[in-house]
Amino acid sequence: MFKVRNIFTILFLTATSFAFGNDLLLKAEKAYEKREYKKAIETYEILIKDGYTSDKLYYNLGNAYYRNNQLGKAIYNYERAKKLNPHDEDIKNNLGLAYTKTIDKIEVKENFFISAVKTNVLSSFTTTSWAWLTIGAAFLFFLMMYLFIAGSSVFLKRISFFSSLVLVIAFLITYFLGNSAKKAKEENSFAIITAPETKVHSEPTTTATSKFGLHEGTRVRIVELNADWVLIKLENGNEGWLRLNDVGVF
Repeated sequence: MFKVRNIFTILFLTATSFAFGNDLLLKAEKAYEKREYKKAIETYEILIKDGYTSDKLYYNLGNAYYRNNQLGKAIYNYERAKKLNPHDEDIKNNLGLAYTKTIDKIEVKENFFISAVKTNVLSSFTTTSWAWLTIGAAFLFFLMMYLFIAGSSVFLKRISFFSSLVLVIAFLITYFLGNSAKKAKEENSFAIITAPETKVHSEPTTTATSKFGLHEGTRVRIVELNADWVLIKLENGNEGWLRLNDVGVF
């Protein structure tokens, strides 16, 4: 489950940096296999800092952090990997396992079943896929209407008429869901607590009152960002300010 993945074919290295990138990848993978997780982490982080990115790179880095007992940073990188490849089973399994080890158990304010269904439906397709489904429904609707108008058979007219009604409904549903998915993607920004423990403040300053504490691996919603602080909101509705250095935004 936590095996390193070969990513030579994934990273899009330029011609001038290909040898350098391959050398670092070999170094990271060998370090991981030897259980030298700190060394593997340092090498993967260098690649990311140099601009290389892929779901497998984040997945491998997440595995290295997990093996090094840095749960928050492991979850953060699994989330980054999932964002690039949301349907990968290994990523989802490792992320789910990592979340079971977090300390903070946040009670969801919104009805859990409704929230889960809404999230699963919107994330079942990308925003591009929702757009193509909407276009497809519209195209088929106009085709059915043409057959209804131009058809000479009563049977064909009936079939095309009822099909056009179904397609109108399908168009409205896919348009609504696609628009909702697009809005959620634009408005919803999340972060993972990467520090072992951090305090949530009432104001963006260290002298402000501490409202409550959070531990590594906890997922929070971002409300506002500034240079050094981030205003977060939990699933139970609680809000507060965290130091930006204590979270990983994805």
